[in-house]
Amino acid sequence: MDSGLTQQASENILIVKGRFKSTSMNLYGLFLLIFSTIKKLDIYHVIVSSYSDMYDFEPHTSWERYEEIIVDRKWKGNFNNSMTASIMDAFTKLSEDSRSTKILYDHVYNYDYDQMDLIIFDLINRIIHDKNLTMETIIQEVSSQEFRKIKEDRSKPAEEEKEKEHPDDGKQSTILQVKPIVAPINGKPIYSLRIGDRILIKIIPASSRENYYIDLYNLKEEKTIRSVPATVVDIKAGLGKNNPVEILTEIMPGVYGQFSEEEKQVKLKLFDPMVDDTINGKRKGSGGPYASNEEESAASMKSIMIMAVLFVVILTLFILLILLSW
Repeated sequence: MDSGLTQQASENILIVKGRFKSTSMNLYGLFLLIFSTIKKLDIYHVIVSSYSDMYDFEPHTSWERYEEIIVDRKWKGNFNNSMTASIMDAFTKLSEDSRSTKILYDHVYNYDYDQMDLIIFDLINRIIHDKNLTMETIIQEVSSQEFRKIKEDRSKPAEEEKEKEHPDDGKQSTILQVKPIVAPINGKPIYSLRIGDRILIKIIPASSRENYYIDLYNLKEEKTIRSVPATVVDIKAGLGKNNPVEILTEIMPGVYGQFSEEEKQVKLKLFDPMVDDTINGKRKGSGGPYASNEEESAASMKSIMIMAVLFVVILTLFILLILLSW
């Protein structure tokens, strides 16, 4: 292959679509792996269900339709949550292992189905444990321009639900309904918030659009939706004491979150990269996930209790010393 063809291939997005079934376990699943032009496993979707019609979806289906099928079935709730989460975790670990990702990417790039299937089959079967597990895969290759265009077109709303315009550049952007994470003790008051501040927000599943991005960023957990960091890009304070403050934040390029807050004294939680998760669930430090209001209040109450106990102990010792000195 000459250098021109090699360069052209390296600029394409490689996508693996697959389905699997375990008749003995009554499990049927779909998965989608999307490799970026720099050989990283950027996007991956999995769904496992006990409904056999899940296996009716052919991997020959276009990647965008395949992704929509998985996302739609997830939001309808007709899937096995524990199996789906376990396989998603396995793909997450794979994406974080650069050596394993490169090996899989090379097999995909070379259309080596035997070796590619061996890796994916082993990953899935470590969780399902069925020696008779059946799996089918298809590799699809699209240009980065085509991939980006499909993503952008799919983000556009229906005619009756026009997108709001970005206040600075006038371009159409996806604006999601979000709510901020408040931190009554250590947060930053909304009245002192500045453009460029990084705060924590949570996407509200108010419509199919929000649901799509929640699933795209893998934010949905068993009983809650994870928070994400967002950059404040616009602040509109209404005139008068009772008018709410409108905040526009940027979650990702072209994806924004908007919320309004009537209470101008409320304190918002700032994003800490050493403690808080990023949009892909990673962090620089070893701290826990985003703290909720209740968790922060509990931690603050615990600190106050410890200080109160220490004060009582010191006071008791001081009184004993005075009594002994008499």
